[in-house]
Amino acid sequence: MTLKTFFQKLYAFTKRNLSAMAIAFCMIFALSLVTAVAVTRMNRNTAKKQVIIPEEQKSEVIIPTSAEEPIVFAMPVDGATEGLPYANDRLVKYKTLGKWQTHSAIDLVAMAGTKVVAAYDGKVELVETTSLWGTVVVIDHGNGLKTTYKSLSSEVAIKQGDSVKKGEQIGFVSSSAKAELDQGAHLHFEVTQNGEYQDPYNFLPSANK
Repeated sequence: MTLKTFFQKLYAFTKRNLSAMAIAFCMIFALSLVTAVAVTRMNRNTAKKQVIIPEEQKSEVIIPTSAEEPIVFAMPVDGATEGLPYANDRLVKYKTLGKWQTHSAIDLVAMAGTKVVAAYDGKVELVETTSLWGTVVVIDHGNGLKTTYKSLSSEVAIKQGDSVKKGEQIGFVSSSAKAELDQGAHLHFEVTQNGEYQDPYNFLPSANK
């Protein structure tokens, strides 16, 4: 068969089957288009659902828990009795000062020299001595939670900037708080959350049993 004869037969075959070939081409094109659209949509949906975390940031990702465990303090003074109660919503009589006012703490009465411990893990924010409250220690526990210990003796076991653990000794009970001399030797114990006074008993063991 010569090359001329081959092309003549190919032309005749194409002419006879042109309609069928056109239909087949259209079907193949349509199928390819539908497949391409489906793959594109699937990739977009997958991209929306995935959150890719760079390797250098994976250690910083925090997985939230369904419920946080309540914070339970250690009793700051072991074996103490209650003096003035927490009364941030009513007035109580300050006998030493001779006036009525709120009492945003609990007074834990104990013998002078009784050990005072940190109620919870934290960092010592302040150690100072004032004329009305004697030696004062403030511990920052993070997330806006702080505890304040007043009427301590001048012999404190920590300093500003120290990290302390729950139950670690920070000082001793004394009667250095002149504002509450009528209470005798005691610890004036305050709790604040984001600057707002809280009832310390809500954090102590008896309130979380």
